[in-house]
Amino acid sequence: MDFITSVYANVCGQGRCLMVDGLALPVCQRCLGLYVGAALTGVWMLGSGMWRRGLPKQRVFPLQAGVLLAAMLGGTHVIDLGPAWRVLCGLWTGHVVVLWLVGGARHLWQASLSADLAGRRWSRRDELHSVLAAALLAILAFVLPKWPVLAWHAWTAVITAGMVFLAVAVAGACVAIAAWWVYALHQASTTSVK
Repeated sequence: MDFITSVYANVCGQGRCLMVDGLALPVCQRCLGLYVGAALTGVWMLGSGMWRRGLPKQRVFPLQAGVLLAAMLGGTHVIDLGPAWRVLCGLWTGHVVVLWLVGGARHLWQASLSADLAGRRWSRRDELHSVLAAALLAILAFVLPKWPVLAWHAWTAVITAGMVFLAVAVAGACVAIAAWWVYALHQASTTSVK
């Protein structure tokens, strides 16, 4: 366990960690929320097919921007309401970041293929799910610090899964940006030749 904790020290300051089985988790409360939020959102997007839908509609943006702003205020210690708040700030950040990285990557990838996103856009049901996800994550944030039902190794596995979802989302976004950039350069060179 000391080895695992030392590995996670590379990505987290490890202050204010939740205790499970008499041991501190390998990441702080905010990072725990970040990785759990990323894992839950990644599983939801895979299971529901949301990863194919591209960017959320503009109606969803104010809610997600507000959630991210609240999380940033918590992350910068402007507002610190205790462990549940710190976990919630991480949960919301993980949720929104994965949602937008994957959606943005899908959108750019489709644009680089000159493909139409019609039929792959967010439906009203998708928007409702996004609003409910923010609310459910808030409930989870208040339950999680008081009820760590998983064993230390299980929490570490969930944290690792969240890290993997974040890494895949970032890598996918980088590939989509590169593909879109190549497409844009190709379009520019084709236009200038004519």
